[in-house]
Amino acid sequence: MITKQLVGIYLEKEALHYWGAARTWMSWKTMISDSAMAPFGILHGPAFSVLREFLQQISPGFNLQFYFALPRNRFFIRDIQLPAIPLEDALLSVQSSLPLTCHFPLDEIYHDILLCRVPDGTVQALVIYALRKDIKPVLDIFSETGHEKSLKGLFPISLGIGAWLNLQEYDMPLGIMTCHENQANELAVYQKNGCVLSLSWQNGMEERESDIRKELACHKFGLSADDIYAFGGCSGAQVLPDPLQDRLPWLPSVRQNMGGAALSCGLSGQQVILLNGTAPQIRIFHLWKVFIPVFLGVAVFLSIWTLHLQHVVHQRSDVVKALKDETSQLQQQVRPLEKNRDALKKTESLFADIGDYIRLRPKLFSCFNEIARLIPEGTWFSRSSFQGADLTLQGQSKDTLKVIEQLRTSALFDQVKLVGSVSRMPTGVEQFSLTIRLKDVEPGS
Repeated sequence: MITKQLVGIYLEKEALHYWGAARTWMSWKTMISDSAMAPFGILHGPAFSVLREFLQQISPGFNLQFYFALPRNRFFIRDIQLPAIPLEDALLSVQSSLPLTCHFPLDEIYHDILLCRVPDGTVQALVIYALRKDIKPVLDIFSETGHEKSLKGLFPISLGIGAWLNLQEYDMPLGIMTCHENQANELAVYQKNGCVLSLSWQNGMEERESDIRKELACHKFGLSADDIYAFGGCSGAQVLPDPLQDRLPWLPSVRQNMGGAALSCGLSGQQVILLNGTAPQIRIFHLWKVFIPVFLGVAVFLSIWTLHLQHVVHQRSDVVKALKDETSQLQQQVRPLEKNRDALKKTESLFADIGDYIRLRPKLFSCFNEIARLIPEGTWFSRSSFQGADLTLQGQSKDTLKVIEQLRTSALFDQVKLVGSVSRMPTGVEQFSLTIRLKDVEPGS
């Protein structure tokens, strides 16, 4: 799908150079949509006739843009240097001085203003103007063929060459000498942001005067003689070398077709000059123009994401509710089983106690019989407990020490010891506690 169609045109007296490029979703392609013509070429014939025939073969479209260039000698260019001020103020300043800058009445010319901020922060302005009688026929042809609104640029070809140099990433600043029709020469100086100087003279000018112009341009913008190159068969300087890396491999060389230089103005993003009677305009970057779309985009994204999360949370809530219901049902099913399990544990413990009791019962009977046999008269026990191999007794006797001594004589007892202190009652009876460890019984059993 084609999102933008650009056509660059360079019109000389007897030839028309054109070059078409279409922007798809993925990349640029050399083509002219809705036309049987080749995507680029050179058409020969009278200038205006060839232009009319060319435009008639292209269907008007909302995404169609024309960038139209003429030779430098059709224009007048005046350069003005301004201090480091905002571009809006620079534009107003240059507009106020137009009656003095232009050597024709303003109602006899079409004009536009090119502003370029140079590295030191100052602003270099070029007032570009041409006689209405030279430009009006071109505008009429675009209007007659239905392409009046698609004309986005009308400028000297040197601006297109500068845009092409910028796209190919040549080192700046850079001076370019070109030769145009009627033996006209031009020296243009380019910075990264655009053209800052354009001098034009006829070949008949003395060589010394031509050299002086070059020296002044070099001094003004910090160029050396090695920074000036010849382009398009012009003599007087070294030939412009090819770019280190072709940044536009999908386009033929502008050395073969100058329509590519005109097209480069639409590709470079630099200020485009349009001499059609409209007021000069410059593109100013406003932060709010970026902030508002970004804010709206983020807001829309967050809204969509919030709805998505709400939908996901609703789904997860339904799943959690279903799991809770299922868990509750399982708990109700498991609760009787847990009761059975607890009952089984208690039964196991009871069986173990019973087993221990049965296993130890003969020893306990023997133990109690032995105690009854050994203790002195008047001794009795009120409480007993049996844990492992230890038998704890609480009782009363007239002579506690004698009870201990008698019990220690038994072969059934491994150890007999008094627990705590002995308390004597007013009646003379002693209360005591003692522990008896049985022989042949494991302590943990």
